[in-house]
Amino acid sequence: MAVLTGFFDGSGKSDDPFCGLLTLAGYAAPPAVWPAFEARWEEILRKHGEQRIHMKEPRYREKPVLIAELLDTIDRASHLGMRSVAATVDLTAYRKLSGQRHSPGRICVQFCIGELLEHADSISCFFDRGEEFFKEVNSQWEREKPYAEWPQLAKVRKLGLVPGRDVPGVQAADLLAWYANRAATKSDQDPELALAENRTPGVFKLFDVAELYALGRGSDGRRASVQPC
Repeated sequence: MAVLTGFFDGSGKSDDPFCGLLTLAGYAAPPAVWPAFEARWEEILRKHGEQRIHMKEPRYREKPVLIAELLDTIDRASHLGMRSVAATVDLTAYRKLSGQRHSPGRICVQFCIGELLEHADSISCFFDRGEEFFKEVNSQWEREKPYAEWPQLAKVRKLGLVPGRDVPGVQAADLLAWYANRAATKSDQDPELALAENRTPGVFKLFDVAELYALGRGSDGRRASVQPC
């Protein structure tokens, strides 16, 4: 088993009533993998006249060569132990269900960290500043042990915030989060969607109405109920 360092970024805001999807995505790898990954990532950006990439800005979506080279960098790192994970909550379905034990952000971050810890003894997690996901995990992590509600937090070595737009790992997570959100909408058939999700060993989970319904079971066995619109 390995020690991993992971970088995470999200797409969507759970408190935005017009937002239909909330996604958290991340890449994790042994610490020794990150320096070479970051150097190559930054080299590719410089070659294309960029300092960073952020998929919220439409102009980056119109640079397929740049995206392809960045994906190739991720692919290379996958041979050295890098893994990917992404979780999307259907916010429309979430708002129709009562009895949910956790917030959409908590659902995403608990799934992502849990999946990565299936392949590691411990993990350090770094999030882009301003994301709701960090607050969700940090509020639990700072509590006294043992972590009764979230036992895997005992394997989290470090939590932190980083200036995401300047950190290659977070930029890569942003790329994956954006594509995962697009894939969940089924709005197009761009083959890059599949590439972005499957470039490294990992998993993508969509918490749709059925998955959320199952999560709505409380410790007493109560089920979530669908409320009328």
